[in-house]
Amino acid sequence: MYQIAVCDDEQEDLSQAVALTRELLEQAGVACSVAAYEAGDALLADIRDGRRFDLLLLDVLMEGLDGLALAGALKDLEDRPDVVFVSSSRDMALMGYYVDAKRYLAKPLDRSELQEALLYCHQEARSRRERRQQLLLPTESGEVRLPAADIRYAEPFGRHSLLALPHGREVVRLPLSQLADLLPQQQFILCHRTVLVNLAYVQRLDVRELELTTGEVLPVSRYRLPQVRKKLLDLLNS
Repeated sequence: MYQIAVCDDEQEDLSQAVALTRELLEQAGVACSVAAYEAGDALLADIRDGRRFDLLLLDVLMEGLDGLALAGALKDLEDRPDVVFVSSSRDMALMGYYVDAKRYLAKPLDRSELQEALLYCHQEARSRRERRQQLLLPTESGEVRLPAADIRYAEPFGRHSLLALPHGREVVRLPLSQLADLLPQQQFILCHRTVLVNLAYVQRLDVRELELTTGEVLPVSRYRLPQVRKKLLDLLNS
């Protein structure tokens, strides 16, 4: 889920930006959550309390904490959100570079310009997540770096593990239990004692099996079914 916050102290502009952002991302097939804020102070407080956003769409000129000051306050965050500024004043555009703004959009919002900014930032965030989740795994041909997101499932191969990947199969010189410890716990689960599945690929789940988006069908143990179902729902709602 791509998490976005829109902050603008003009209620009409805020409502338009929220509605248009949701519409454009839904049309692009991007699952998103868009939160609306009328004050920069409230948004900053939520972020400091632990609420996570991938993108902030900020009005530059606001009463109280303005968009530039808000972005500046977040600049030292380790996992800070991307920032896109929106303003009726083009004279402020250069200031955005001081806080690493991805785009600067003029009011009233142009549909195509907002679409380009949203999709660009979404792709950037996705690439960062994939880079953070790359694994260095021992294979028969040496150490190989693989994105965790590319692994659809894994199963035992003798004392090692066999990975199902976009380009085929790869044998990793680790037992399945050790491989499971290296993978993101919120995304991977043993649906069967011999199958470790990436829940992001699950398209259908029933009492005995699950089907992946690729059409592959994997077994599900009866006693593991409640855990698989709960973890799948948690992933979908995250």
